[in-house]
Amino acid sequence: MLTQPCGHVANPSGSQACPHLALPSEEPGRHVRVMTGVGMEFNLVCEACDRAGEPVELTVICEGCAERAFDGRPLAWRGSAGIPERPEPMRQVYRWSPPDDLGEVLDLAPVWGDRRSRWLALTADGRIAELHPDDDSATVRASLALPDEPDHEPFLDRVLRRRLHASACGRFAAVVNDYGKLGLVVDLDRDGAVTMELHGGGYHAETVPFSLAFAVHDGRPVLVHRTEWNRLDVSDPASGRLLTERTFASGADLDYFHGRIVASPGGTAVADDGWIWHPVGVPLVWSLRRWLDEDPFESERGPSLHKLCFRDYHWDMPLCFVGETAVAVSGIGDDDIAMLAGARVFSVATGEELTTFAGPEGGYFSDGVRLYSTHADGLHVWDPVTGHRTGTVPGFTPTCLHHGTGELAAVTAGTLIRWRR
Repeated sequence: MLTQPCGHVANPSGSQACPHLALPSEEPGRHVRVMTGVGMEFNLVCEACDRAGEPVELTVICEGCAERAFDGRPLAWRGSAGIPERPEPMRQVYRWSPPDDLGEVLDLAPVWGDRRSRWLALTADGRIAELHPDDDSATVRASLALPDEPDHEPFLDRVLRRRLHASACGRFAAVVNDYGKLGLVVDLDRDGAVTMELHGGGYHAETVPFSLAFAVHDGRPVLVHRTEWNRLDVSDPASGRLLTERTFASGADLDYFHGRIVASPGGTAVADDGWIWHPVGVPLVWSLRRWLDEDPFESERGPSLHKLCFRDYHWDMPLCFVGETAVAVSGIGDDDIAMLAGARVFSVATGEELTTFAGPEGGYFSDGVRLYSTHADGLHVWDPVTGHRTGTVPGFTPTCLHHGTGELAAVTAGTLIRWRR
């Protein structure tokens, strides 16, 4: 081995650093990461050199110095990552116009329990309509008095909005206030009869979407939902019966603000994008089967519960299951002031980080084979194992994925737009 410019007898790393970070015996410390344009490779520049705005003469550092720097938190990212491309054929989008009398559609949810293209749409006047674009038909299934929250005060850019959720079988729907505390569950087979009135707790509810997701367990629909800012439960949507009855000891340390909930398509696991005080975003994943079949405390302290990563001031970000075995989380970094657009993919079973690659941003969806992300210019398609971008669909920004047909869809300007790989 040779003595490197950093003063250590070691192998050279693949990264270089400015002279101030390459001094012998100096710890790399806080730094700016400058992307080289080759994959995720980057060089290290100190804060002073970064502020100077002049070209920096870089020098090699050893593997140990690079590893210590990589474990630290960068002040910022500069430049662009290199995104590998592996183009695949992309289909065209299909457009269908629902009846004009539906009016404005606020949200769309897939009914994905079979391979028919079925969707529920929530209208501005509180109706829930079932859409069958392949049959050119739409049927109003319910008309609701939507829950209102006149005392709501927005947090930063998080404004109260109506959100529609649908069970896979299409019998049940939930309408909730994202960044609020109220919601309803209705039985569409009973003309929209209300089966549950939801209250997710008011403590800092304005910081997160309403925690709720339908899942399938033992062949029947169940509802995962927030009942307090720091408690989730599972209920039977037909009756409202609580399926996770438990009592916490006085003073129990429950400090997690539950956020967006996502259930895996097969109903094996749940992911949660919430935060802990001060605030730190901490995405979680745990087994839904263990929670319902073995231990009602699984979501708080069970062996399947994994904290995937910690990100200061960074939560309420895209995440999705990639099949039943992995979760993709948006953003590469540990602090919102230095977050690189990209995906981190974690194991559901162990919480281990499986792969990281730059590029994906916006909304996340996956059919178990590809990862999809929404960008300002449209949909981008990714291989979640290798990080290759395999295609784009310009101008199409879907809001949901139908697991039965594989379609991504959105309602834009009164038109239902669908696409599948």
